[in-house]
Amino acid sequence: METRNKLKKLCLVALILITTLNYSLAGSLISGLNVINSDDYIVIEGKVIDSKTQKPIIFATVSAVGTNIGTITNTEGMFSINIEKNLNVKQLSFSYIGYVKQLVNISDLPKTDLIVKLESYAVPIEEVIVHPNNPRELIIEILRKIPENYSNTPNKMMAFYRETISKKRKYVSISEAVVEIYKAPYNQNISEDLVKLYKGRKSADVKTQDTVIMKLKGGPSTALLLDIAKNPDLIFSKENIDDYKFEITEITGINNKQNYVINFTQIKNNDYPLFNGKLYVEINSLAITAAEFSLNLDNERAAAALFIKKKPLLMSIVPTSTTYFVKYKEDNGKYYFSHARGEVSFKCNWKAKVFNSKYTVMTEIAITDKSDKDAVKFNKNEQLRAGIIFEDKVRPYQDEDFWGKYNTIKPEESIENAIKKYGVILKIQTN
Repeated sequence: METRNKLKKLCLVALILITTLNYSLAGSLISGLNVINSDDYIVIEGKVIDSKTQKPIIFATVSAVGTNIGTITNTEGMFSINIEKNLNVKQLSFSYIGYVKQLVNISDLPKTDLIVKLESYAVPIEEVIVHPNNPRELIIEILRKIPENYSNTPNKMMAFYRETISKKRKYVSISEAVVEIYKAPYNQNISEDLVKLYKGRKSADVKTQDTVIMKLKGGPSTALLLDIAKNPDLIFSKENIDDYKFEITEITGINNKQNYVINFTQIKNNDYPLFNGKLYVEINSLAITAAEFSLNLDNERAAAALFIKKKPLLMSIVPTSTTYFVKYKEDNGKYYFSHARGEVSFKCNWKAKVFNSKYTVMTEIAITDKSDKDAVKFNKNEQLRAGIIFEDKVRPYQDEDFWGKYNTIKPEESIENAIKKYGVILKIQTN
């Protein structure tokens, strides 16, 4: 029962509320860049791709060297990073799982179309540490060493948060914000992590023919539950660790360090769904550096019960796919929560209708700056609680320069078009 309750909290990252409605509403690997200057900061925009395949690298980390400022590439490999001029940053760092970290001198960058090509990370066989014989015991040791590998002091973090709901290939709702996070030490409970809304906006497109509106319940506070280094029981608890099969499959590189890739799979014939996925673990410290996982959907009814809060009586809702991703960043020998994303797709069937609808909900949070200075808890009236309808907490989209100097995850082109479209609709309705 305890495992199910914890699992349900994690699935709040993609929990939905459904109600019926009847109204409308540098070097050879660098080929160029776009640098936009302002009085106080510079904006560097570009794309990160695989040097061999030329395909975009999704969720790569882009950092200003010597600072805690950073961002993440989007699903098209695009990024935009804002750096204050008075920081005198000389280099950018680009990194991703399985690739060699690359440092680029900002002063050497050309004037047009930045494309950064990362090379895959090759592990010299003679340097590979012998695999442990018992992966389960390795997992236990990894969990035991969490207090050693992660920050034991509180941190103040700035983050960008986005959540979207799409119906088939069209966006129904987009909400995003800059938030401030009080990140408690890793020897404290995940409930000690607090979030405060700094600046946010939204858009929604509800047509007259729509009979259902889907709302995402959870918000930034719930997205932090994906910090599995601080919240490991959500996947591996004492009561369920024997419900998994573990296997070390390969060695890969993250930030030029060797990492075990440990696959975990739920053993069948359980009455509740757990996860299948992989952990990336730094070989020497045994720190979790990243994780990719998905909910086991073999038991559709049990899986659906984890997500659905309210729905029309004559509608059946089945989750068809889930993906979760979390990544950490090292700083002075300690690892910090850096990026998390959750995405769940559903099939909605009306009993009296032949056709069904497909929805996808997504939440994403990326840390863009952090400091252990002045890290104090927020007042209760400032906190964004877990389980909120975040869309109801922010106002509609307005001007194109809404974010100013704040670092955000660059939107996909389709989101950009949706935002522009919604902005026109909002202007027409308010004039």
